Amino acid sequence: MRCQLPTRAKDGHKGTFGSVCVIGGQRSEDGAVMIGAPTLTANAAMRSGCGKVMLAMPQHLLQTGLSMVPVATGIELPIDEVGRLIPSAAIEAIDRHAAGCRCIAIGPGFGSDWPQQQIIATLLSREDRPIVLDADGLNSFSQLASGQLELRAPTIMTPHVGEFKRLAKAAGVGGDSAEALAQAFGCVVVLKSHTTIVSDGVRTEELKEGGVELATGGSGDVLTGIIAGLIVQYGVDCIEHLFEACVLGTRIHAMAGESFAKEHGNNGMLATDLLTHVPGVIHSLRN
Repeated sequence: MRCQLPTRAKDGHKGTFGSVCVIGGQRSEDGAVMIGAPTLTANAAMRSGCGKVMLAMPQHLLQTGLSMVPVATGIELPIDEVGRLIPSAAIEAIDRHAAGCRCIAIGPGFGSDWPQQQIIATLLSREDRPIVLDADGLNSFSQLASGQLELRAPTIMTPHVGEFKRLAKAAGVGGDSAEALAQAFGCVVVLKSHTTIVSDGVRTEELKEGGVELATGGSGDVLTGIIAGLIVQYGVDCIEHLFEACVLGTRIHAMAGESFAKEHGNNGMLATDLLTHVPGVIHSLRN
């Protein structure tokens, strides 16, 4: 399939190229801390060419997150006295500060407890902008009651095989068909494995680029950011380009890994290494 990268107007400014809001990060009650995942997603969105990024994290983690994404604007998600997210207050903060963002990427390192489930269910019930649902966003969604599984937001799901199985069970879909899951939920599915399948339920693409160098923690968070960053660059008509952004984002992600492997081999890559290769890959595709 031939896909067209978003145009890059020479007189454009940061507002022209759109804003992404990344929601993620948590400190769990058992002491596990996840900060890196949403920062990888935010950095990847910027590396893909979007104009601005907002990083929404639990308020006790946000300053650390912003130190890892110094170009981002932060949104504090309120927490209670034991550090749990307060869903209604978190939604209010997102609505107040991220109203101008064309796309929301939610889930990296977010956790999947009841508060996260309610935040995700609320955002997915709205029709106003695309959502890229990844990692704990997918896990939270698959735990929702059946009445909350309907998607109103234009949605992209980016599951690996384990997450896919949980989603398929929730949807009552058998087998391992990305197309069937996309049809069941009315979304675009990016099924990540040794090859990546992208399907909107009608069109399906199998992408074989990339190799074992991508088998490293945080690689999927970078993919989420690339896809979200591409979506917002399509402008006010971005909803019409979700499938295209997923195919292109997957190719860019894989080619960035291949670029690293040509220089260093296929082991030892960090997800942060991918970020530095993304602009060059996009430049080569434009040419």
